[in-house]
Amino acid sequence: MTVRPTGPGGMRGWHALLFTPGGRLGWRFRDHRELAAPYPEPEPDADTIRREVTARVSAAAKSYERARKWAARPSLMLAVLLLALAGCARALNPGAHTMTTIITAIVVCGPGVAWTAWLRRQLTAAKAVDPEQKYRQALETWREQAAGFEDAELGRLSHLPEWGSVHRPAARLDVFGGTLAGWQSLLAVHGTSILAGQPLLVADLTGQRAADHLTALAQQAGISGASYLLPEDLDASGLLTRLDPGQLAGALAEAIHAGSDGGARTERAIDVRVLEQLTGALGGHVTMWRIAAAARAALGQPVPPGLLTGAEQEVISGPLFPDGYRTQVAGSLVRLDAFLSDLASWTGSGPAAVPPPAWYSCLAVSPSAVSARNEVLTALIIQWLTVQVTASTAHTPAVILAGPDDITRAHLERLAAACERNRVPLTVLFRHLRDDALGFLGGGATAFMRLGNHAEAEQAASYIGRHHRFVVSQFTATRGGSRTTTRADTYGWGSSESRGSNTTHGWSEEHLGAHSTSGSSTRSQDRSTSQNWSQSMSWADGTSWSDAVGVQRVYEYAVEPSVLQSLPDNVLLVPTSAGQVQAVECDPEIVTLPRVSAVPLSEAAPRGWEAAGPGTERPQIAPRPFQARWPQQPANPDPVWRQPGTPWPESEEGHHPYS
Repeated sequence: MTVRPTGPGGMRGWHALLFTPGGRLGWRFRDHRELAAPYPEPEPDADTIRREVTARVSAAAKSYERARKWAARPSLMLAVLLLALAGCARALNPGAHTMTTIITAIVVCGPGVAWTAWLRRQLTAAKAVDPEQKYRQALETWREQAAGFEDAELGRLSHLPEWGSVHRPAARLDVFGGTLAGWQSLLAVHGTSILAGQPLLVADLTGQRAADHLTALAQQAGISGASYLLPEDLDASGLLTRLDPGQLAGALAEAIHAGSDGGARTERAIDVRVLEQLTGALGGHVTMWRIAAAARAALGQPVPPGLLTGAEQEVISGPLFPDGYRTQVAGSLVRLDAFLSDLASWTGSGPAAVPPPAWYSCLAVSPSAVSARNEVLTALIIQWLTVQVTASTAHTPAVILAGPDDITRAHLERLAAACERNRVPLTVLFRHLRDDALGFLGGGATAFMRLGNHAEAEQAASYIGRHHRFVVSQFTATRGGSRTTTRADTYGWGSSESRGSNTTHGWSEEHLGAHSTSGSSTRSQDRSTSQNWSQSMSWADGTSWSDAVGVQRVYEYAVEPSVLQSLPDNVLLVPTSAGQVQAVECDPEIVTLPRVSAVPLSEAAPRGWEAAGPGTERPQIAPRPFQARWPQQPANPDPVWRQPGTPWPESEEGHHPYS
């Protein structure tokens, strides 16, 4: 069942789901599988099953061998002995009964033999098991059980939200990049969530009417509001009537010099002084036509009748600017006459009507070519916002500023500082990330949409940051071979011969008539011959290869510039304080999907979801009743919507709540 709440003013349908408070930027998707508990049983392991089968065979073999040794053999021997005794008894006594002996042998010896036979059967069954087939069967069973467990988990979590809101991370948000379609979606989602909790003022400076979708949703929701198209509705918007003469003089001077650098400070000061003198001479009754007429009178040009009184014209043409002083400020008067006459052409000659309070107001610059008039208008809106936020003591609305790329950084920072000081939520959408917008980067929370320009995408990637990673930097594959053949032949021959002889003779004589003679002869001869030869051969064949992978630590972008260049229209990248990047979908059609939550997603189920039961697909997120918090409330409780180009009814009076 999908809950379809009733929105403000009787609004029904999915549009009402957008009007829930919180400053929503969009939604983040979370698959239910991220919350599902994993299947507790581990996946079967092939090696473990092989080891189990081998261990079972080994255990069965050991049991069988023990049974054969200690049960089967003794039982058989005992059975043979008993049968032999029975045979002997029958031989001695033919009439003896041997059946008792046979039964005894069966009872005593049968269990051991049967137990051994059963163990042998178990061993045969264990050897017949194929480990691979058993692994496949176990894996199939595990997968079926895991799939059933996952289905049960998803069924248990089916009532939890899949899309959770992503709220703005800070009071000030700067969005860089994007297309017209992306901005329309973001303004619709973000603006409606702000309107659910507080008033909203949108300044659409794009010249493309990017806030039209938000305006249409606010009108369908029955919110009291108005949309002004400038400069056509300059008089009806009350933009110039909400400033006192001094504030108007300063705002006009700053708007005229909004595109100038710091060297024009003197001219700005002179313009402010001249405007203060002109508005002072008008006696507090200040309109654009009267200021323009006063500037023309100061220049000595004719003034249309009915704009200035005779006394005012006499003062402005005479003592207000003495001759020498008038010569010095002539350039300022000419400049004021050019700009004020153009602005006055879009206002009435009479007192401008003060529009009644509105919960939603949109000031949009009309689509047209770039001109000095449009630039002054955009700068005037910024100055008016700064003055109102700074001087306000009442409840001020949240502010969305779309397309201020041509506004100088100093003026934007002054507006941002005023909003921060008065705790006014500020959202600024820049089309590009360059020039003054680049200097505005980092002052608050930041988000990025599509940045087609490569230089802007690189700037955004640098802001998001870099991180260290280990990546493969080199891969080397080497393959080689070698073959060595060695052959050696050796032949040697040699001979040696030696001869020798030795002869020894000896005699001896004896006196006294005895005579003896003795002698010896020795002869020796030797001869030797040697011959040798040798032959050797050796060879070696070899093949070698090697694969090497080199990994190095790199410091690279967390988000590559090419990713920022190719983002879809309705996607924002929001850097978080934890150094991560969150992708946010800002398509308003997401609220039509089932299981969309108005609160951010968390790791656990949001409180109240479990009690809602699995039959509730969407929580009750109807916006609360719209009651303005400003001191001045409209007298008519029914919403009054003013379309661009239509004046306010004369009966509707009141003071604008921004003052």
